[in-house]
Amino acid sequence: MNWSDVVYLIGLVEGTDSEGFPSTVKGEPRMVFANKKSVRSNEFHMAKQHGVTLSYMFEVRTDEYSGEEELTYEGKDQMVYRTYEKGEFIELICHRKGDDHES
Repeated sequence: MNWSDVVYLIGLVEGTDSEGFPSTVKGEPRMVFANKKSVRSNEFHMAKQHGVTLSYMFEVRTDEYSGEEELTYEGKDQMVYRTYEKGEFIELICHRKGDDHES
C-alpha cells in the first residue's frame, strides 16, 4: 500500500442556503491519502441493476473517515455509495455525482 492517491472528503452540515434559509450544505473538504482500488465486478453489476454506475473504490484509514457522504477525486465529485470497514481501514465505494436515478 503506497497511499499515493489524494481524496477530499466532504461531509454535509447544517447551514443556510443562498436565500438565508436553514439547509443542509457541503462542509469544508478535508484532504486524506487513499489507495485507489478496483470496484469488485459483482458489486459493480449489482449496483448497475439498480441504476447506479460505480466508478471508484478507495481505501482510507478508519480513523480518518467520519461518515462523509461525498468526496472529490481528480476534480470530480463522487458520492459514497457504500462503505465496508475492515479493522484499521475502510473501503469507500463511490459513483460519480449525478450518475444515478436519484440525483
